[in-house]
Amino acid sequence: MSVPVLHLCCGDSAAEVIRAGLALPETAVQILRDDLAVGPLGDVDSDRPDARAAFWHAVFPDEDRKAIETGGAFVDQLAAEAAALRDLPEAAEAFVIWHGNGAAEQLMLRRALWALRDAALPVREVAVAPDDRRGDGMTAVAMLERRRVPAAEAGGRPVPADRRAALAAEWERLRADSGGLRHHRDGTITTHPIDAHDPEILAAVGDDWMPAGRAVGRPMGTITGFFATDAFCFWRLRQLAAQGKVEIRGDISAIRRCEARRA
Repeated sequence: MSVPVLHLCCGDSAAEVIRAGLALPETAVQILRDDLAVGPLGDVDSDRPDARAAFWHAVFPDEDRKAIETGGAFVDQLAAEAAALRDLPEAAEAFVIWHGNGAAEQLMLRRALWALRDAALPVREVAVAPDDRRGDGMTAVAMLERRRVPAAEAGGRPVPADRRAALAAEWERLRADSGGLRHHRDGTITTHPIDAHDPEILAAVGDDWMPAGRAVGRPMGTITGFFATDAFCFWRLRQLAAQGKVEIRGDISAIRRCEARRA
């Protein structure tokens, strides 16, 4: 059943902010959970995104993966999200797309506009303004104070036809790109090797044993262009261990139960 206006956002935290700030029912907000800033995108819009699912299966440590997959296997969750996007033109009479300036939300914007490329329906975008909490200008919808949500929504602007077409075409190009990592700066998305931030992660690891959470927490706060998650950084830490650059001891199925040091 369609709704008059459907709000689109990236992640549950962002959806909670929007719903609470505007007193919206759950049906008025469509959550897109895939972090499009990392991993292969070639089959992300297909009925069976096996390559993308395999990537996420490798990224998440066992404990986190099992918790996430209580909602269904990665491939089924990703396929459901792709199907929801294919059905988007019939889901509402108008759309509001919420985003910050991180790569994941910018890619979500492009993907949503691609899904709506043939639909003559009104689309507005709400761009979250920077604040000083990170100190680097990075913004995300989940960072928006709830009391500021109505003003942010009121300041949303219609997406003109030329912008809709350009961003939809950019999504097609980025989906075909083989790069494993994507950054967004000043309106431009660039692609990079998946190990582009390994030096920053390695630099955060000391010579003495330290909690793995502390080792990945530092680069999470310094990496710019996309919001590096603990799951991504912990996965890269494990890759550095496989290369013999880092040692990890303890239970590597959970970041909270292991330690790391330089090899």
